[in-house]
Amino acid sequence: MTSSITPLVQMQGTLEKMAEKFSEALPRQMDVNKFISVAKLTLNKNPRLLQADKTSLMQTFMKAAQDGLYLDGKEAAAVQYGQSVQYIPMVEGIIKVLHNSGLIKTISAEVVYENDFFDYELGTAPKITHKPLIVGDRGKPMCVYAVAITTNEGEYYEVMNMDQINQCRQVSKASSSPHSPWVKWFDQMAKKTVIHRIAKRLPKNDAISSVVTIDDEPNFQQAVNVTPTEPKDSLSRLRDSIGMEQEEVEQAANDLLEKYNKEE
Repeated sequence: MTSSITPLVQMQGTLEKMAEKFSEALPRQMDVNKFISVAKLTLNKNPRLLQADKTSLMQTFMKAAQDGLYLDGKEAAAVQYGQSVQYIPMVEGIIKVLHNSGLIKTISAEVVYENDFFDYELGTAPKITHKPLIVGDRGKPMCVYAVAITTNEGEYYEVMNMDQINQCRQVSKASSSPHSPWVKWFDQMAKKTVIHRIAKRLPKNDAISSVVTIDDEPNFQQAVNVTPTEPKDSLSRLRDSIGMEQEEVEQAANDLLEKYNKEE
């Protein structure tokens, strides 16, 4: 008799069986059941992920758990390139990491459009004034900025014009692909770029250092092949603060894949 269990239901069941592994990776304040529920919802909304390379899919789940981010499209996303799945932390997720560092009081990033009012001053008292156009066409994006205030009241500002943003975008070989995050979520990627830039100037601990290095490796930009043979992990950088080594992540992903294969 042929089993009537669908690949979606099968994978969702496998995620539940991996609760202990996810708990080991997740920060203490995150509920493993909620993490698994969000992962299930991600698969339900995008069942094509089940047709991709299963190891890269498993590693995506484990990296999200390791970084303490939900794969909900807001904190982090699972993006498919060909037969591989790429784990991409989003702006909300990176800001969450920075807030959880304990060194950042507030941080935000915004895109400025040509019909907005924008004034930027340097000197002894740097200042940014941005009044977005509320009604009507805001026009084309002109620049992106980030503002961070540390817990000791230090203020940091970073402004990048569109030439600088596009230079960062061009490093990505998949930047023009219809599935590229730069095409699907341009504002998010532009904000993420300026946050990455400002994070280099912020006080450092493990969490903030993870944001600084999050885009530094070319494997992130070449989001085409993220099979287990890639030489370096491209985005997951919170293992030092969480206490889970990359080898453990890969082993957990392999365990997850083995369980999945046994159930097929």
